[in-house]
Amino acid sequence: MRRFFGVIPFLWLLFAGNWGAEAQVGSISRRPKSVPTRSRSGQFLVLGEASASDERAPNPILIPLGSQRSVAFTPLRPLDSQGVATLSPPIISVACERIKSEVLRILKIEDRFNGSIVVRLFPADKRRPPSTIVATQFSDGWRYTLEIQDRVHWTLLVRTTVEVLLLEIANRGNGGQLNPIPLWLSEGVTTLLIGESSRELVPQLNREFKDSNRSMDPLVAIAAKTVGRSPLGFDALAFPTDAMVNDTNQFQLFQGSAALFVHHLRSKGGGSGSLGALVFAFNRSLNWQTALLKTYPAEFQSLLDVEKWWAVTSVAFYAQNASRFITTETLDRHLRAILQETVEVARSTNSPLGRRVLRLSETIEQWPLASQMPVLERKTTQLRYLSNLGFRYFSRQGGGGTEPEMRVRFEQVRRLQEILDPYQRERSSTGNLARRGDVDPRIRVLVQGAADRLRLLETNILGPP
Repeated sequence: MRRFFGVIPFLWLLFAGNWGAEAQVGSISRRPKSVPTRSRSGQFLVLGEASASDERAPNPILIPLGSQRSVAFTPLRPLDSQGVATLSPPIISVACERIKSEVLRILKIEDRFNGSIVVRLFPADKRRPPSTIVATQFSDGWRYTLEIQDRVHWTLLVRTTVEVLLLEIANRGNGGQLNPIPLWLSEGVTTLLIGESSRELVPQLNREFKDSNRSMDPLVAIAAKTVGRSPLGFDALAFPTDAMVNDTNQFQLFQGSAALFVHHLRSKGGGSGSLGALVFAFNRSLNWQTALLKTYPAEFQSLLDVEKWWAVTSVAFYAQNASRFITTETLDRHLRAILQETVEVARSTNSPLGRRVLRLSETIEQWPLASQMPVLERKTTQLRYLSNLGFRYFSRQGGGGTEPEMRVRFEQVRRLQEILDPYQRERSSTGNLARRGDVDPRIRVLVQGAADRLRLLETNILGPP
């Protein structure tokens, strides 16, 4: 009997062997105590309450997930009596279909499932994880089981259902190893979905919840998660640390950052259906990184392009929402990022690409004009966002109570603009672009003057080279 291993973003993931085409999905629960409930579309089969001691499928393999996903069940909201849902097969059946409808809307794809999802309901028991996804490989593809306790925070049902739906979509027709879903995608989609549909996703006791405070504007939900903090960088989103995902406060920032990333990503690549195309591409790619580049070839040639695009996007969002919560530490981090440029280089012709960090003065002195201009456009755009943030910040302060360090940071933003704006304008003028190389003495003076002024700021902010 073959066994298949993989990683699923939940506390545990069970992988059973290949039982053959004659195996029945429902056989994973041996003694249901109530009649199974089939959802409207037929994709979900909800089995009633089962004993916590019920056996699983024969010869299960319990695989610990690892610390990166160990808080995948951290509530999207604080646990309280209002948020705990009492689940039953009819409620789960309705909720799963509502969640599925919202996932399809966000991905902009049609409902063409071919992977059954069994939902097993267990009585609340602190000795068991509150929710688990089981993936089983059959001869005709993967099948999924969602195990959940009958009293959990309603957002847990949403998050788990989103995860299993993304798994089903990403692995349609997959006869090999299971394609996992990156945490930024599952949490980003979930945060957008909950922000736009809220408590109405999970009915309770045959009554509906109407949340008058919910907003269809996805940026409202994102702002609530970030609370004026700067979104995480691309590396932190792609590879979240143990410390981040185990800290509720930091994980909320991760969720907000992931939702912002997903929100802007779904408008790229021609817009309609690009996010759904990305999930489908998981099945034809080595990993999610290569799937991302395949889905958006016109926008991103490498992950470094994604990182640079995200740097501008996240600064724009931060500048729009942070005037009440801005800190000197965050401003300093953005200034340091603007004054440096990460590049991919190879030590030799056949060696793999590595990364090197250059100071902005080095790019101005050493790079040809055609390579400089995209970098300068990105840096000046980020500075413009920060400058507008400073204007709103000082307007809110009314001229009093401003921290001296904050004034120093925004003064550094202004000085950088005074260096880069005229330099970019002069270098991009028609006359300068028509010249071959930098042979004109006036261009040499312009480059040297800008680089010298930048070095003074770089030493002050980054330290000596």
